[in-house]
Amino acid sequence: MFVGQIPREWNEEECRQLFEEFGEIHSINVLRDKKNGNSRGCCFVTYYKRRAALDAQNALHNIRILPTVSEMSKFCAI
Repeated sequence: MFVGQIPREWNEEECRQLFEEFGEIHSINVLRDKKNGNSRGCCFVTYYKRRAALDAQNALHNIRILPTVSEMSKFCAI
C-alpha cells in the first residue's frame, strides 16, 4: 500500500509504530532520494493480510493527520 505525506523525518521503524496496529507487517520501504538518502515523505507498507491494509486505509485515508517526530511519542501512546 502506498502512503504519502508522512513526515520526512520518519524512518521505517517510526512508520511501523503507526501501521502495525492494523495487522502484522511484512515490509516497510520509505522512499529516499538517491543522491542524499533523505526521505521523500512517502513509503510502501506491505501487510501479510489484505484485510489489514484495508483497515489501515479506512482508518487513515483523508482522516488522520500524521504528527511531526516531536509529537510522535505523545501520538503513539493513544
